[in-house]
Amino acid sequence: MNRTERAPGARRPRATLILLLLAAGTGTGGCGRPPAHVDGPAATEGPKVNPWANAAQRLKKDTDPTTVRVALTALGSELNAENKERLPALPEADLAKLAEVVPLTPEDREELRAGAFTAHDSVYIADCLYLRDAARSLALAALPPEARAEIALAWVCRQVYLQPWAWHLGAQPLNGNAVVHTFRTTSVAPTAVLRRGSGSGLERAYVLLALLQQLNLDACLVGRPGAGAANVVFQVSAPANAPGVPNVAGLAPRGPFWAVGVRTGDDVRLYDPWRGAAVPFTLKQLRANPDAAKAWFEDPANAGGATLADAKAATVYLAVPVNSLAPRMATAGDRLRADLDVNLAFDAAKLRAAFPDPKPAFWNPPDEPFAYGRVARSLLPVDAGGSDRGETGQRLYDAFRRDQLPFGVFRVPNTLIEEAAPARSRLWAMAAGAIGGSFIEPPNPRERIQRGQFQDASSDLVSKQDLFTRGLERLRLNKDADQQIRDWVDAMNELYPEARRAEIQNNKELVAQKLGQIEAQWKQPGAQYIVDRAASEVGLAEATLLLALCKHEIAERAQVRAERASGPEATRLRQEAASQWQTALSAWRTYEGQSSAHAGFPGRVEHARSLAARAEQLLNAAKK
Repeated sequence: MNRTERAPGARRPRATLILLLLAAGTGTGGCGRPPAHVDGPAATEGPKVNPWANAAQRLKKDTDPTTVRVALTALGSELNAENKERLPALPEADLAKLAEVVPLTPEDREELRAGAFTAHDSVYIADCLYLRDAARSLALAALPPEARAEIALAWVCRQVYLQPWAWHLGAQPLNGNAVVHTFRTTSVAPTAVLRRGSGSGLERAYVLLALLQQLNLDACLVGRPGAGAANVVFQVSAPANAPGVPNVAGLAPRGPFWAVGVRTGDDVRLYDPWRGAAVPFTLKQLRANPDAAKAWFEDPANAGGATLADAKAATVYLAVPVNSLAPRMATAGDRLRADLDVNLAFDAAKLRAAFPDPKPAFWNPPDEPFAYGRVARSLLPVDAGGSDRGETGQRLYDAFRRDQLPFGVFRVPNTLIEEAAPARSRLWAMAAGAIGGSFIEPPNPRERIQRGQFQDASSDLVSKQDLFTRGLERLRLNKDADQQIRDWVDAMNELYPEARRAEIQNNKELVAQKLGQIEAQWKQPGAQYIVDRAASEVGLAEATLLLALCKHEIAERAQVRAERASGPEATRLRQEAASQWQTALSAWRTYEGQSSAHAGFPGRVEHARSLAARAEQLLNAAKK
């Protein structure tokens, strides 16, 4: 391969992406300041405009946070220019009344009292539009609430496989043979969980809650009385020579809730996000005869760990995003609903009154940064509309982005010695940049699938398959690739130790010489071939996985249509569903042949197998 020609895995990563993946970025220090407001430019003379219609037109075209921010900036400017309508602020007396119903932090209060759009409003509205698109793609309007909720739960479980992520806070030696790693359990915003494609049971509950709210259902969380915080710090010991950070999926605390509920009349239907199934007892039935549910809770399939004691103490909690309670969001929701069909605002008192007695409390504990009401703000740094004022590289957002591509994901030569560790890190960053640019940077293929943009997602993923396949093919056709990789590794295994010895000897001239030689080696084909191989294998597997997921979602919708049909139309729709399931199953089998490249992503291959099994089961049923 010509050295100027790069396989897809060897594309030079964008600087911004590499900075994010290496936990760089920007943030500001300080504390106690109110949220930044989105101020528009000075008004200019011109024809009269309808500010709300203009904003709706902008948001019909695109709904990413940057576009939403621009639309809100322009809206604020146009409202000021018209001087006929002002966004309402929340008076202190009304804020005090709201705080009696919904627990609030000082930052929550600042977010609520603002009489202009805040920096987080654009993030919040973009998230609502994301979930609105997901809700639309399911086409559930004609179904009763319990059926909508059950299909929504199944969708969430397909899109988010159970693989909890904990924030690694650091490691310390325990003794000569072990290291203690400290973690903090977290929850991130529902849209962040969806873009990642995996999460904890609590994160699944948050995603389901957000989706149900866009489906116009009165939804809630269900747990024990006095639900505690999910923000738990815990420690795990590992052998001192163990590579990387240990997988803590089975050790992370599960959080304070065990079900999501949907109000149906004077009762609440329950849905288990761990098991991915509707609970076969309503809240009223559980309260009247909890022992009847014993078998359900003792079933080994009860992955959430809820007990019969939890069922007997089942308590409903309400949770909504803090921004949804601001008067300005109620105005925006009313003025934009006809054009955008999105739910932006909640009336806390009305929502609470809709539920049967005893009236539920709102869950938004001030000492819990990852409570549903403020989880999106807690994830983001201040300059991105969040509340995290931590140092760059030490923030939750940095760790979250970095850990989406674990260090062990890419196959880097194990013949690189310890002294050449900087070379290993640089190879990882190069491969991560290529994969991140294809699959992590929004709008990524997962997001397109989740929004129901199947044609766009499919076309994009087929193109990515072709690109990564060509990268592997170029490696296969180059007879000298393996030898050039070995020559490069041997050179690095010599140069890095030599540079280190020169540094210890304080021989600056020799250090400079060795560093120059190291940089020259990075221009040799061996480095590019390593990155090509690592990124192309992982990238091809990821593109194939997501294409199978896309085909699976198309088949799921065909299945729902077939199940709802009757008469002659039902026969045609069953045949259509069978055809779609055949396509999905074929795609899953193609991924199975490439899945070994995903060994570094715990839970991903197992989730694909479960979806393939469902596709096969429904295909066989449709053929009967």
